[in-house]
Amino acid sequence: MRQPLGYLIITAATTLILLGVVVATNAAVDPFGMTRATTHAGWNQHKPATYRRVRLAKAYDVRHVAPRAIVLGTSRSHLGLRMTHPGWSASPRYNLGFDGAMTKEMFAYLEHAQSVSPLAQVVLGIDTWHLSRNPSGSRPGFDPGILLDGDRLMPKARVLANDLRVLSSLDTLRASHDTVRGQHSGEPEWLAPDGQRLGDLFFHRAGEMLHDQTPRAYFESYDREEIGWRIPPPEATSNATPDPGPAPDPTQSSLAWICRIVDFCRGHDIDLRIYITPMHAHQLEIAARTGEWRGVEAAKRALVDHLVEDARRHPGSAAIPLWDFTGYSSITTEALPAEGSTDEMRYYWDSSHFKEVVGDWVLDRLFDTAGSATPAPAYFGVRLTTAESIDAAIAANTTARSAYRHQRGDELARLDAVLTEILGPSEPSSDSPH
Repeated sequence: MRQPLGYLIITAATTLILLGVVVATNAAVDPFGMTRATTHAGWNQHKPATYRRVRLAKAYDVRHVAPRAIVLGTSRSHLGLRMTHPGWSASPRYNLGFDGAMTKEMFAYLEHAQSVSPLAQVVLGIDTWHLSRNPSGSRPGFDPGILLDGDRLMPKARVLANDLRVLSSLDTLRASHDTVRGQHSGEPEWLAPDGQRLGDLFFHRAGEMLHDQTPRAYFESYDREEIGWRIPPPEATSNATPDPGPAPDPTQSSLAWICRIVDFCRGHDIDLRIYITPMHAHQLEIAARTGEWRGVEAAKRALVDHLVEDARRHPGSAAIPLWDFTGYSSITTEALPAEGSTDEMRYYWDSSHFKEVVGDWVLDRLFDTAGSATPAPAYFGVRLTTAESIDAAIAANTTARSAYRHQRGDELARLDAVLTEILGPSEPSSDSPH
């Protein structure tokens, strides 16, 4: 039955009023730091919602900070690289790393930052799983609609429309409610204004695993989780022959997006420095057992080839450096604390995440400067420039791995037992980590 016109008008007006109230409330509380209209202690100064929506919050942070220097990477770079290191020359600076960042997402945030303010410096942190020809997608929480991708009018209009979508969202309204209620929660502010995750505050929060376990127990529990993450899904190991579908588009691979970042920075005259992150040797052992290293080494060669070709096409410009910190070194083979000890490791929070002291040495290498209180160990990191440099690093690493396994037999026996428990007995393999 047709509704009277007056009823429709009243319904529409009521809807608009309610929508306006939602938008006004979310803009005033500003749980994700979008508007920055007002900031008051006891009202919205503490923004707990940003910790659950880091991708969203960092997109808005970039608009307000307008950085000239950024870090791109996963939680490893988010935690380990400080923006106050003296190697940085441009300012303001912002650590744009976040958990599980995929290379396609990194490229989108690079474009966003460049659209807000022309960049001078970029440090790109690559984890070994990025070195893959598998397609690069995005994680939950990635919202390309709020990211600028150029100076044209239409992208800005699109972003404005998506900002209004976020402000009118009931999810944002719930975040506003949680923000007002959470002002006196006592949760530490572990996300710094320059974008870095502050490890000392983050890992020592009440309820965090390191807070509730000894450092060794936490490290070993993380190893177990890491192995579980690498188990292929059941459908990948079933006997049935699935429909393979269309072949993956090579232009959408994780490696291809890294190469796009290289080309983008070169095209915009941005000083780009790339490093492969220094995970602990336990991660190297896990990767060796799961057969990842041949693909990683092939991708390293492909990336080096791309950088060599880039240097050839730009003979008057400095070559883009690629530093590899995945080798077995005195840093990455740090011994685990004794059983039951409360002593923390010097270089690592767990087998994936390195501490600031290691991040400073990484930046020392990348910027060719001495910004750390103590110099980086001589054999920490190798610059990959040619296929021959990769071959030499692999040979040196094979020797170093043998020495490590001999020296840490008891420690690695426990890791090997967990690997066997979860993955089954190992088979002889020539696959070795580099």
